Amino acid sequence: MANQVNKLAYVDSKLGVSLPGQQTTRVIYDSVNAVAGQGFFEFFTNFAGKTEFQTNLTTNKLDSAESMVIKSIQLIGNFAGSPTPASLANHLNLNITVGNQVVVKDFDPSFNATNRGLSFDRLHSGFSIASNLELRLLTDIVIPPQVNFKATLQLSDAVNIALNDDVTIILKGYGRIFSAGNSF
Repeated sequence: MANQVNKLAYVDSKLGVSLPGQQTTRVIYDSVNAVAGQGFFEFFTNFAGKTEFQTNLTTNKLDSAESMVIKSIQLIGNFAGSPTPASLANHLNLNITVGNQVVVKDFDPSFNATNRGLSFDRLHSGFSIASNLELRLLTDIVIPPQVNFKATLQLSDAVNIALNDDVTIILKGYGRIFSAGNSF
């Protein structure tokens, strides 16, 4: 079984990426500001008017000399607007698309939102806060250079979403970024 470094190198070589790169940990994130009653969120598609605290990307592609292996997915909800705030502990539907391939399809990560049972990854018993969940993937998902990617999330309790609630997705893992090396 290939480790994450070998898998990333394999995908990069298949795509003809031969530029020098610096190995690094990689974190990419995107936030969506909700309107009242919104139940569907699309991440990494609209970057207009967002600050560096809402996203760390300007396009939904990594640079031609960058690539990434997703090792964990974190969802954070800033739900404060209504008397009964929304929660990530209720059923969710998460999809992640890389290129034209849905690599995470119709996944419900809500069981990792609280300590109510066994988490998917068995590395922790879940957060005690219902607005923060993280799960570690057992299969490496590669985001190659110059390939579109996006994530969608559907909440079951959209009726409790208030104006200006935020939902953030964070993709964490191993990556390769551009390194000029001795060329400059």
